[in-house]
Amino acid sequence: MSSLIRPRLLAAAALLLVLGGAWQYFGAGSNANGSVVASTQAQKESSVFTPVSANSGSHDLILGSKDSAQPKNMEEFLTGVIKDVDAYWTKVFKESNLPEPKVNYKWIPEGQTAASACGAADGTLGDSAAAYCQGDDTMYISLKFATDIYNGALDQALPGSSQGYGRTAGDFSVAYIVAHEYGHEVQDELGLFEKYGNQLPTMAFELQADCYSGTWAQSAYKENRLEDGDVQEALDSALAVGDFDADQPGHHGTPEQREAAWKTGFDSGDPSSCSKYLDASALGDSGSSSDSDSAPQQQGPSTDQPEQQDPTYGQPEQQDPTYGEPEQQDPTYGQPDPGYGYPQEQDPSYGEPEQQDPSYGQPDPGYGYPEQQDPTYGPSDTI
Repeated sequence: MSSLIRPRLLAAAALLLVLGGAWQYFGAGSNANGSVVASTQAQKESSVFTPVSANSGSHDLILGSKDSAQPKNMEEFLTGVIKDVDAYWTKVFKESNLPEPKVNYKWIPEGQTAASACGAADGTLGDSAAAYCQGDDTMYISLKFATDIYNGALDQALPGSSQGYGRTAGDFSVAYIVAHEYGHEVQDELGLFEKYGNQLPTMAFELQADCYSGTWAQSAYKENRLEDGDVQEALDSALAVGDFDADQPGHHGTPEQREAAWKTGFDSGDPSSCSKYLDASALGDSGSSSDSDSAPQQQGPSTDQPEQQDPTYGQPEQQDPTYGEPEQQDPTYGQPDPGYGYPQEQDPSYGEPEQQDPSYGQPDPGYGYPEQQDPTYGPSDTI
């Protein structure tokens, strides 16, 4: 499979991207018929879960309550995950006094296609679909693609895992992708595409969607619905889908950047921590942003280290090039001071009175009797 090969297209149709051969779409639109609305297209075919290798560390994510029936095939699993993610974001939006998010979804049976505003040349999406389309406000995921992610069958095709970064295997790998695509729906609801679409690269939106995916995962973790290995599955999946095409318009972020973005969301559990990914000055170093429009909640504190604030932090010789070398601080360092030492060294004439005063030792014409001091001394003849 090819990696990212098309630039983003803003406006009426969508932003057309590729994730390891799976076309991803996101653009503008809304649906007023419900929070999460299933496709009216009949979906009679479904992919049954195939066991993952024993050393994968895979366990089952609990969807809904622990007492509720859990999905038995891929279609049921995708539906359960998107409803779970939607319930989380509905709560977040409500707490922030924002309208309830609304989105449609379609799971595409293997070998079939679905008409989409973000479709290929023929206007459809097929077996490689994993996308949110802004043009029709719908999430599309192929059952074959989701099953191949679950089984690890795409590892050699994904840009990161094909180079030894992470892997995709297990139910939480699939959940990561669903939550990521829902993250694009959140961006659409907040008007972020319209506000920043012409200013920021694709990577900014992709990393923020990864971060949003992590905040949902944290909510499930707090409710004790994650099993051992789920967090690692998500981190491995983020690494696996990272790419290295930094010079391409459709670059989604390196494996390390995508892993760090998901972890940022998971560690904080706060969507506002994801605001920094829409800060143009922070795209290269994951710095913090002050843009409060980028998340439904308050901005979290910056985690920048002092050495990131100042490259010379902690290194005295970097703060002052002459640090530690006295001769560099003062060129005369170590040379004798002409005025230092004995008095005669301070003043060559020291100790020699005649050198101090040429008249030293000579008789003073005025010294002695008054008449010697002043020839006119004595009776005055002037009255």
